[in-house]
Amino acid sequence: MCGLVGALSFGDRIGISPEIIGPITDLAARRGPDARGLWTDGNRCTLGFRRLSILDLTPAGNQPMHTPDGRFHLVFNGELYNFKEIRRELESVGVAFRSTGDAEVVLQALSTWGPEALGRFNGMFALGHYDEVEGRLLIARDHAGIKPLYVARTAMGVLIASQFDQILSHPWCRDSCLDTTSIGLFLRLGYIPAPHAALMGVSMMEPGTWLDVDRDGKENAGRFFEFPRRQESLLSSNEAREAVDAAVSGAVRRQLVSDVPVGLFLSGGIDSPLVAAMMREAVGGPIPAFTIGTDGGATDEGEDAKRYAAEIGLDHHLDRPLDSSVLGLIQDAVSACSEPFADPSIIPTLLVSRHASRNVKVVLSGDGGDELFWGYEGRFASILRLSEQFRQPYWYRSARRGLRRVLGIGTAQPNIRFRTLGHWYRAKHSRLSEHWLERLFPDLPPWGEETRLFDYDGADPDETADWMRWNEYVGHLTMVLLKVDRASMYHSLEVRVPLLDREVIDTALRVDWKSCLDLKRGVGKLPLRDALARRVRHQTPGKRGFSPPLGDWMRGPLLPMLEQVLCERESILDVSLDGGAMRALIRAHQRREADFGWGLWVLLSGALWEDAYLHRRRLEPSAEIGVPKS
Repeated sequence: MCGLVGALSFGDRIGISPEIIGPITDLAARRGPDARGLWTDGNRCTLGFRRLSILDLTPAGNQPMHTPDGRFHLVFNGELYNFKEIRRELESVGVAFRSTGDAEVVLQALSTWGPEALGRFNGMFALGHYDEVEGRLLIARDHAGIKPLYVARTAMGVLIASQFDQILSHPWCRDSCLDTTSIGLFLRLGYIPAPHAALMGVSMMEPGTWLDVDRDGKENAGRFFEFPRRQESLLSSNEAREAVDAAVSGAVRRQLVSDVPVGLFLSGGIDSPLVAAMMREAVGGPIPAFTIGTDGGATDEGEDAKRYAAEIGLDHHLDRPLDSSVLGLIQDAVSACSEPFADPSIIPTLLVSRHASRNVKVVLSGDGGDELFWGYEGRFASILRLSEQFRQPYWYRSARRGLRRVLGIGTAQPNIRFRTLGHWYRAKHSRLSEHWLERLFPDLPPWGEETRLFDYDGADPDETADWMRWNEYVGHLTMVLLKVDRASMYHSLEVRVPLLDREVIDTALRVDWKSCLDLKRGVGKLPLRDALARRVRHQTPGKRGFSPPLGDWMRGPLLPMLEQVLCERESILDVSLDGGAMRALIRAHQRREADFGWGLWVLLSGALWEDAYLHRRRLEPSAEIGVPKS
C-alpha cells in the first residue's frame, strides 16, 4: 500500500522536474514511509512514489519500477492477490522476473497485454503505466474503487495522484477554482462521488475504468468492470448460502498473501467476525484482531467483539480511548482527508487504524457485505416494503395525501411526498434536507444534470432491489472505501477487503435478493449470517453504526468550535452562507428539535477543510499542507 504521483507534459512543453515532484510525492509520506522513489525521462514524464513494503521487502520491490529494456515504467498502489497465477502465465511466454512481489507482475502484464490485463487482475489498485517509446500514460483504478486516484487535465499536461492535496499543491493546478457541482454534492451527501472532484478540471477515476493519454493530449478510455443495475438471479436458498460461503472463504485465503504479519479489524457485527473465523481456519493459529470500544452505549461493539474473539480464538486487542480529546480527533480527521469529506465514522476508523498499526502493517476488514448482500435494512427493507405504492402516479398519491389530511384519516406516509423511489432514496442519503440547505445557502448549487446516481422511477420490487444494490455499490460504498483508505493510510496501515474480491462480487451478483433480505424480520445479509453461524454460536441481531456521538458533541465540546467557525462565516467552500439560518440550525439542534449532528458535521468539516487547505494553496509546493497544529 503506497502513494503515487505522476505528470505527463503535452506538446513541446518541458516536463515537471523531480525537484518539484519530489516534495509533492512526500505529501503522501504517511501512505508509504518505507521507501521513496522518483523517475523522469528528462523531458515529458515524471513519476513519484512512496512505498509501504508488504510483498518483497527488498529494494527489488521499490518503485517506480521499470522493465529491463527501459521502455515501460510503473507506479502501482495496492495489492494483486492473483499475481502468482498471472506471473506463471507470463513466464510461460518468456517473461523473466527480478522480484518476488506483485508490482513487477503488474508492470509486465500491462507491458505485454496493455489495458486488457486489467480485467485479469483480482486486487485493489491505482496505477500509472508509462510507455516511454510511445509517450503514453495508462491510468487505472480497481473494480470497486478501494484505492483512490485523482486525475487533473490541464493545458500543460495530465497529472495523477493518490491524494487530493498533491493535486492542490501542483503548479499546474494552483489557480484552479472549486467545482460548483462537486461542492453541491458534498453539501448534500457529505462526500464527492466519482467522477467528480473538488476542483475544476480534476476528476476521481471511476472504479473499474482506465484512461490512456498520449503526449499530445489525446485520450482513449475504457471500462474493464461495471457493476450491473439489473442482474438475473441464478442462486437462491441453499445454493446461495453454499456459493457465498465458498467464495468468501477463497477470498480470505487469497488475501492473506504477505511478507509481513496480517491482522484484522474486528467489530461486533457480522462481516468482520466472519472474515476472522475464516482467517482462523486458513492460518490455524491466533490472529491479532483490533477493536475500538466506547462507554458501553448503544453503538459500543466492544463486548460483542470480545465474545467473538474468545469463541474464534483470536489475539484480541480492545482499546477504549476514553481520554481522547474531541478537538484532537477532529484535527486528525481533517488532516487525513485532503478533499472535503464528512463521514463521521472516519473518527473511530482513525482510532482503530492507529491501534492496529502499533502491531501490524496489514489488516483485513469486513467492508462491502452490506452493499453486496442487502445489509442496510433501514434503507433496503423500508423502501421495498412500500415500493408497490410508487406504481401509482404521483398526482394520485399527492391528491390522496391531501384528502387524508383534510379528513383527518390516519398518519401521513413519508413516501407520498417523493415523486419517485430515486428521490426518496436520495433523501435517505442526504445529511441535511433541501429545505435547510436552501435556507443556509441562498445560492445552493443544484444537483448536476450529469449526476445520475439517484435517477430511478421504477417500482417493481425485484428491479428496485437490484437498483438499490447498484446505487449502494457505486455511491455509498465508494465513500466507505475512501474513509477506510484515508484513515488507515494516515497511520501507514494497509487494509484489505475480501468481501469485495472479484469472485465474491461475481457470486453476489448471481444471488436472489430474497435469499439475502428477510423483509418481515427486517434482517439482511442472510448468506453471510449463515456462514458465520456455521462457525460460531454468538451472533448480533441487527446492524449498528460505527459512528461517534456527533449529536452530543455538537451540543457540548464542539459547540464553541461550531459558533467560532460557522456563525461568523460568509461562505463555505465559496457558497454564500446565511448567518441567521446557520445560527437557527445550531439552536434547533441545541433544543433537540431534531438531531442535526451529521448535517452540522458536513458544514463544520467543509469549513475546516477550506481553512486548512484551500486558503493555504499559495504556499510553495515543498511546504507542508495540512491542518495547523494548535
